[in-house]
Amino acid sequence: MRGRVTGQAMELLGSGASRISVSRLFLSTPAKAAAPLSDRRFRSTSSMSSYTELARERSKTVTSFYNQSAIDASAEKPSVRLTPATMLYAGKSPDGQHVLSSGRYLHKELPVRIAHRIKGFRSLPFIIGCNPTILQVHELYIRAYHMLSDFPAIKDQETEARYSKLVKQLLDDHKDVVTMLAEGFRECRKHITDETLVRNFLDTTLTSRLGIRMLATHHLALHEDNPDFVGIICRRLSPKKIIEKWVDFARRLCEHQYGNSPRVRINGHVAARFPFIPLPLDYILPELLKNNISVMPLVFSSRFGFGLPTSRAYAEYLGGSLAIQSMQGIGTDVYLRLRHIDGKGESFRV
Repeated sequence: MRGRVTGQAMELLGSGASRISVSRLFLSTPAKAAAPLSDRRFRSTSSMSSYTELARERSKTVTSFYNQSAIDASAEKPSVRLTPATMLYAGKSPDGQHVLSSGRYLHKELPVRIAHRIKGFRSLPFIIGCNPTILQVHELYIRAYHMLSDFPAIKDQETEARYSKLVKQLLDDHKDVVTMLAEGFRECRKHITDETLVRNFLDTTLTSRLGIRMLATHHLALHEDNPDFVGIICRRLSPKKIIEKWVDFARRLCEHQYGNSPRVRINGHVAARFPFIPLPLDYILPELLKNNISVMPLVFSSRFGFGLPTSRAYAEYLGGSLAIQSMQGIGTDVYLRLRHIDGKGESFRV
């Protein structure tokens, strides 16, 4: 993709979920014996059932910080990455066996990948890892690990349905992770002495998150009856149509903020169609187009920015590249290259 760019990266970063109070981490289930006055006062204003449930949840999370033998064991296992061609040509079976096979693969694979990410959080400098927002993301991963690894083996469609419900819930729980990480690293920016270590952590964490979400979303989409898709893979994706969708988004954003927007011309092989996964393009394209259409000074390398740097990491994860070439007084060209997934040549793995 080639576009004339003179715009600054605009990051879709908002406020994340609510913070976790440190004092609540160490709550325990009330004993049956007479409670002290402070406990009786707490009982009179709160639901004891929800209090107990929260205490168990937080206690399990705290314990996992100190007793992580299961996570350690999973982190030592290699992840089994699939090619998109394997996902595409697995197809759909009338009896639903393809969904069971996908569920069994996820049941083994997701705890391993999440354990790898927990290991990454542990490798952060102590003062960064203790940042409340980053610690909250760390806790989300630990909680997800235990929920997934404790789930029973998938033997039938009923069990798979319950597993899919859990996966969908976790996808929703983690939807704000990128925003939270951006907030956390901004909060502790002054404590960062090794920018390379942090940049590598972010690239690895965010691309791994992309892979996990692609696999989980693919599994959930296998339940849907859409002749144009196999899971998240579009059989005949039109680059022109997906670009037009995000051009319209970027133009509306520009008109809202500045009162007008430039016209956009798409040329090349506009009738081309081929199998591909729209999901990562739905992150990369708006980031590129916002820079193109906003007409503001371009700043690509903004230390721990989560716009274009993450788009570049995603492109490389997909076996491609994102190159930006600037010429003073003329403008900036952006080249996005991605690999085919038709199985005829070397492809990336999810």
